[in-house]
Amino acid sequence: MKTELPLQADKTRLREHLFNQSFVLPVSTLVEISQLVVAVTKLTQKASEFTLVSQKLATERIWQANQALQEYRQKDKHVSSEQIEIVCTGILTSLSNILKLTARHIVVEEPFHVVESLADTVLAGKVPEDETTALRTSNFNMYVKKTEKWNVTKFFSNEKHCRNCFYPTLNEDSVPSLPTNAPISMMFCEFTDDPFPWLNYQDDVLTEVVGFRMTGTEANGEVIEITPDVLEVYLVKKNLSFAVFSLTVGPSGEPDKAESLRKTVGGFSFEADGRATSEVLVHIITDVTVLFTVLVYAGSQITPDALVTTFLVPRNIPPIANQSDLFDPACAVNQARVVCLSRSLLRFIAQRSGSSGYTVTVVLQAPRFVMMPSDKLVRISIFSVQCLDMRGLQSDWREDTCILGERTTWNRIHCVCKNTPRPKQPLAEIKLPNPYLHTRYLTARMIVVPNPVDLRLEVIKTVPQNPVTLFTVLFIMLVYIILAFWALHRDEMDQFLREHVIVLLDNDPYDKICYLVTVFTGSRCGSGTRADVFIQLRGTEGTSEVHCLSHPQFTVLCRGSINTFLLTTQNDLGDIHSIRVWHNNEGRAPSWYLSRIKVESLFSRNIWLFMCRKWLSIDTTLDRTFHATHPDKPLRRKDFFLIDASYSLGRSHLWFSIFSSVVAKPFSRLQRLSCCLAMLLSSLLCNIMFFNLNRQKEPEPQSSKYIRSMIIGLESVLITIPVQVTIISLFVYSQREPQVPLSEVSPQKPPVSSAAGGHWEERLEKWHAREAAKARSGKPKKPPPKRKPGRRKAPARATSKTRQQVKVKRAESKVSDTSRKNENANNPNTEDNQSAHPEKAPPPPDPPALEEKPRVALPWWCIYVAWFLVFATCSVSSFFIVFYGLTYGYEKSIEWLFASFCSFTQSVFLVQPLKIILLSGMRTNKAKYCKNLPWISNHRYTQIRLQSITTDPEEMRRQHEHVSQIRGSRMYQPLTEDEIRIFQRKKRIKRRAFLFLSYILAHFIFLALLLGLVALLRHTDCFYYNRFIHDQFSMDLATVTKLEGIFPWLNSVLLPLLHNNLDPTFLPDSSSKILGLPLMRQVRAVPGEKACLPAKHFAQSSLQGEIRCHPEYGTDPEDTKSYSGSWNRVSKRTVDKNAKGFTYKPPEKRWAYSSYGLLQTYGSGGYVFYFFPEEQQFNSTLRLKELQNSKWLDEKTWAVILELTTYNPDASLFCCVSVIFEVSQLGVVNTSLSAYSFSLADFNPKTSAEIYLYAAILIFFAAYIVDEGYVIMQEGASYVTSVYNLLNFALKCIFTVLIVLFFRKHFLATSIIQFYLANSKDFIPFHAVSQVDHIMRVMLGFLLFLTIMKTLRYSRVFYDVRLAQRAIQAALPGICHMALVVSAYFFVYMALGYLVFGQHEWNYSNMIRAAQTIFSYCVSAFQNTEFSSNRVLGVLFLSSFMLVMICILINLFQAVILSAYEEMKQPVYEEPSEEAEAMTYLCRKLRSMFGFLSLRSKEEDEPEFFINMVYGQPEKSSRRYLGLKTRNINGKKMVYLVV
Repeated sequence: MKTELPLQADKTRLREHLFNQSFVLPVSTLVEISQLVVAVTKLTQKASEFTLVSQKLATERIWQANQALQEYRQKDKHVSSEQIEIVCTGILTSLSNILKLTARHIVVEEPFHVVESLADTVLAGKVPEDETTALRTSNFNMYVKKTEKWNVTKFFSNEKHCRNCFYPTLNEDSVPSLPTNAPISMMFCEFTDDPFPWLNYQDDVLTEVVGFRMTGTEANGEVIEITPDVLEVYLVKKNLSFAVFSLTVGPSGEPDKAESLRKTVGGFSFEADGRATSEVLVHIITDVTVLFTVLVYAGSQITPDALVTTFLVPRNIPPIANQSDLFDPACAVNQARVVCLSRSLLRFIAQRSGSSGYTVTVVLQAPRFVMMPSDKLVRISIFSVQCLDMRGLQSDWREDTCILGERTTWNRIHCVCKNTPRPKQPLAEIKLPNPYLHTRYLTARMIVVPNPVDLRLEVIKTVPQNPVTLFTVLFIMLVYIILAFWALHRDEMDQFLREHVIVLLDNDPYDKICYLVTVFTGSRCGSGTRADVFIQLRGTEGTSEVHCLSHPQFTVLCRGSINTFLLTTQNDLGDIHSIRVWHNNEGRAPSWYLSRIKVESLFSRNIWLFMCRKWLSIDTTLDRTFHATHPDKPLRRKDFFLIDASYSLGRSHLWFSIFSSVVAKPFSRLQRLSCCLAMLLSSLLCNIMFFNLNRQKEPEPQSSKYIRSMIIGLESVLITIPVQVTIISLFVYSQREPQVPLSEVSPQKPPVSSAAGGHWEERLEKWHAREAAKARSGKPKKPPPKRKPGRRKAPARATSKTRQQVKVKRAESKVSDTSRKNENANNPNTEDNQSAHPEKAPPPPDPPALEEKPRVALPWWCIYVAWFLVFATCSVSSFFIVFYGLTYGYEKSIEWLFASFCSFTQSVFLVQPLKIILLSGMRTNKAKYCKNLPWISNHRYTQIRLQSITTDPEEMRRQHEHVSQIRGSRMYQPLTEDEIRIFQRKKRIKRRAFLFLSYILAHFIFLALLLGLVALLRHTDCFYYNRFIHDQFSMDLATVTKLEGIFPWLNSVLLPLLHNNLDPTFLPDSSSKILGLPLMRQVRAVPGEKACLPAKHFAQSSLQGEIRCHPEYGTDPEDTKSYSGSWNRVSKRTVDKNAKGFTYKPPEKRWAYSSYGLLQTYGSGGYVFYFFPEEQQFNSTLRLKELQNSKWLDEKTWAVILELTTYNPDASLFCCVSVIFEVSQLGVVNTSLSAYSFSLADFNPKTSAEIYLYAAILIFFAAYIVDEGYVIMQEGASYVTSVYNLLNFALKCIFTVLIVLFFRKHFLATSIIQFYLANSKDFIPFHAVSQVDHIMRVMLGFLLFLTIMKTLRYSRVFYDVRLAQRAIQAALPGICHMALVVSAYFFVYMALGYLVFGQHEWNYSNMIRAAQTIFSYCVSAFQNTEFSSNRVLGVLFLSSFMLVMICILINLFQAVILSAYEEMKQPVYEEPSEEAEAMTYLCRKLRSMFGFLSLRSKEEDEPEFFINMVYGQPEKSSRRYLGLKTRNINGKKMVYLVV
């Protein structure tokens, strides 16, 4: 801080020093004055370094600069007005900086003297009726005009597009000393910021300050001051958002319901001061066109006794007041929608209230135009206004000289000042010290009535009929009731499934040992299988028979399912070390993802775990062998995470678990569904409470509403989590059963009795009786639950069980430690008979004692508490949802419904899955082992028993023979290689068929989208619009052959088109509007003589000075200098539309475009001349005459380009017009006319559906890019060897270019339209958009062409198409050779015609036309064959052409293709076609789906016509195609037999 203060003081002193030094600078020339003004402007920019001394020095210096400028103008009469105005703008900028720094307590007069003197400087160079000179700065604008006395009123009344408008009225007899044609000068200035901060009313001055001065010149040259008879000024309000509030309008709250439904009302009240002397204005701001009735009440009560008066407020005429004898309603303001409360009316209301401060209540009534309350339609402004006036600089504003005008509104104040007669006063020579200021300043004092109160609750019907929330709650309850009945049914089914172990039907009745095999199917997409799965256990003591894991009454091995099977063996297998699993690949979805398997010995209670995590499918392998996994073996984190997350999603996810295959018993489906209902309704209640909070009333964009709704939904989900956790905990922990004792699941030795003879059913029955007796002795009060007879199914071979989870960690010591490998595990198609090991594994050690962990269990009555909480939560939430919802409008209810939907989706798909994933991730963070996975056993050993026991020996023998027979069949054997190959081929055909179908559907959808885009471009409308514009501008254009003919064409054809007196800026007899200013520019060469090649041959002759060469465009340099009035006077002036002279406009950089003529292509730069369509045609005629007289066109002119853009609002089409006159090297002017129409995309979904088409095209574009990238990654280098791949790549590239051009056109058009809205009086370069649109249409044409060409790829299903393609491929060498010969003769005849007939025949005048003519001869289109210059040579030319080209070469060309076509018929018939196989597969599927429509038998094959169309017919007559053949097919050498 200590170093900054001295530095600031030094800067201030330095600036004062620089101001003092500026007095030394000379000001004798215009350049010196300009440099001084620039220096002062720079020095006055920083306010922090500007002091009062600096302000006075700067003011004095710019005063001197202005005086010097006046003196310089008197000396040099030829100085242009533009140069003087440029310097004056700099002086005004300095004044603007000085006025910004004026302090509130210091009176400053000097800058206002400089303003008047500066106006005199500008006026000195103006003539009457000239255009207004505008000098603009950031906060200060000055307008200078000059006219004659008789035209003052009319001249100023023509100003329509002004910010602060100034309309003086001066009668011809007002100033007798001035003649009628005396020049009248006027200066009008406007200040954005108040230039008089030391005066009063600073806080109440809400409009801009303006000043004006009028002077007249008498016949003797004396200048006198003039005050208009009447002066009308319109002052703009500074802040339009201030003093306006939104009024809530809605249905009337009157008791008469039928009447209230026909009215829309709104009301407000405000406090007024009885001491105020001005009227109060109430402006109703609305776009609604209905008639308003305004009722004014005294006080805050809306009663008939308090009603004072009534106003009828139409839309377009002033309000009509109800006449009364108690007060006078007359008011100065008489404007539509502005209700004026007169002074008499306000005094009457104050008298009724009996105090100085009183309340006025205003109620608006109108015919019904809303159905619910809204604050978006009507706004109200309440204010009072006083006009302030000051002549020169006085001590304060005056309130008695100007009155309020009748056209005052809330955003524009109308003041009227009338003149009192004053004697004329000559103006003495102005000097800086104490002069008299003649400028008159005006502003307005606007007092805004504070704190108006919206009376919504008193005058509007507050409870609209809005049943959205009621219907939502009823719908949720209806869905809950339906799902509740379904959940009850599924709970019974779950109980049945939990109590059954699937007994395999192929168990041999003579087997002795039982194993429980629990199969965990993966949760990936398509993990389940419908094939027959076979399993074989391999242990140290032997190998089990093959078993099929299926049952006719159970659906097993579904996605995410856990199935337990009872499998029997003849003998104990010992320690099981591996399992062999395969399936027969039958069924609708045979592929199977096997996650893991648990094998459990029922009698010894030993457990073996197998981590599989493999696919069994035709794409990988159908036969796999898995080895046992030790419980302490570490798992991959990815495997544990996926298994744990999928298990938790099906068990812990509240919504997903309702629809799981089997639900755990403590928490049934109905209880889960009830918890979901309570959570959903509580989240809906939270949403509606959030929406009931007071929000800001400013309108929000639609995107912000959606974001706010999603945030509210997420907050509601988080708030309702405690309710969810509480109810779930009560349901779960109040139904928990006691923990299973360790003795039940501990491994034990088989009893001695079990070692004796007996089949497995008898042993299982004895084992069950013994275990049940132990259980009854241990827990006599807990008998096994009995099931109802209706739940048992006699045909099912199943065992009943009760549910209990037995985790592996309770029996981890019972798992066999097996690390031995299976030697034949890699042979998928052979039996593994060597897997049994002769050595017996040592007996496992005794398990250590395991500690029982305590379990959380609540009392039994807590379940009733949980149901009470569900009922209470649902009831309370439903009541308040309906209660709050009835008070909402329809729009707000829809927002609440969207937020509720967001809450539901976020809870289902975001919060709960994220919670489960995070918990699984946290559990995965530590090292996990096989024993940590959820290995579930849903049974107690003590309660497994059979429904029936087979004791009949004959029945057992028959069953044994049946099992032995099916095990020896082919069904129980793995698939052979040939069978696998057949399945693979079928799957390939199926995959190709569905890929073919999806590709062809996507292709035709994309083709339809492209055709829709073509229709949106409206080529037909563009054609007729181009034709109309072309006919308008091409009249007499062909007659212009010299430069002198350009100006007559402009006067006779162009100007009548541009100037339409009846409808300015529109083309005559058309609705086409001219956008911006039409532009004519000239492209010319640099002045100077060009050295000609012929001049060198006449070096010693007098002809050297006579030979002139015209400069050539593109070779010689282009002239880019600016000139003043002629091509010899160089000027440094920038582009000016009204300047006299030749100004060069550089080419557009931001919106670059080119103009295409017949000879050359020109840029967008040149010497410009603007046309003004709003002016009279006479003005343009004079300006063109001036241009012609100044020799604007001469021998250096290369081209004259006329450009303009029209817009037809009826067709929504733009048309860019370019007329080009080019001077050729021969001196002839070539004319060309270009009219190009285009339309812009409409992205507003309310007015057009185009945005959906564009969105669909973008989606297809993204899908195509991803698909093509995937194909390139899959095929690699072989990608480029396929013609169709190259076609696809070209299509995608052109598609990408089209998307880029579309966005380029959109952003380019948007920027140009914004430029047009800001600068409508300028040339608008829409030609850049038209050229981008033209390229985009060309790209769209190529894209459509390639897309249709791609259709041939999908037509290869037909034999003839494949034959045509193969024939072209086979004949390609011959085609190339013949094409080379034909091309050679083509160029021979083209060159011959050009050389022989080029000088006389139009068809051969250049090489391009000659090529076009020869090509037309090749297709037998003989036109213009007279050859008038030499008929003999013409006949010889045509006859030789017909003989060589048509009779010989073209026929040979056809013969090459036809011979290849005949040769390829049989090879194409013999080759397999992927497309044909796919089509055959799809047709068979369709025939099977719609088989009832076909009368043919199922055994009959496809119709013959279909076979011939898809596969073709063989060569039956020729025997040369029969026998053993060898051919390369699809890159492989194949040997096949043709019979």
